[in-house]
Amino acid sequence: MAVAIGGAAHAQETGGAEPYRLGLLVDAGAPHGIGLSAVFKPVPWLRLQAGPTTNTLSLGLRGGLSILPMQTFISPSFNVEGGHYLGSDYNDVADWLGATPTSATSAIRDISYNYVAGSVGLEIGAANRFNFFLHLGLSYVRMGVDDASALIEEATDESDITARNLTLRATIPSVKVGFLFYFF
Repeated sequence: MAVAIGGAAHAQETGGAEPYRLGLLVDAGAPHGIGLSAVFKPVPWLRLQAGPTTNTLSLGLRGGLSILPMQTFISPSFNVEGGHYLGSDYNDVADWLGATPTSATSAIRDISYNYVAGSVGLEIGAANRFNFFLHLGLSYVRMGVDDASALIEEATDESDITARNLTLRATIPSVKVGFLFYFF
């Protein structure tokens, strides 16, 4: 009896049709670039996503989840995602910033990084069909430089310096805008 009542209530909430569970998410933001993800929504309040990303210098992969406490036209979301960017030549960044190439730039030819981001979002649209969103939060980034000797030699004007791999960690603000469309 309770199962029949619960099923009838669920059918009334969704208009008699099964809710859409699979979709596509497209977003852009800083600092993590542009992404395209497959979306799976196992229950109305939980969204899982995974897919490729790019920051225009390298390719990466990411995965995440969103908690959706309300199923209204305008609703909040709480989001967590993690990703990895493959090694890439970041000398282009130095060029964009107007820096002159030096021997130290060889140290930034193969940089990869990992990140974890947490954000609070505002989602606008039909919760089970199409959403536009804005997410604001913080990202923890961990970047590795394999040969830091050239960077340190240039900064100190010492030629007899050797160094281990350099790891840079930072917590930085992040912003992301995008949309998602559920089709199954």
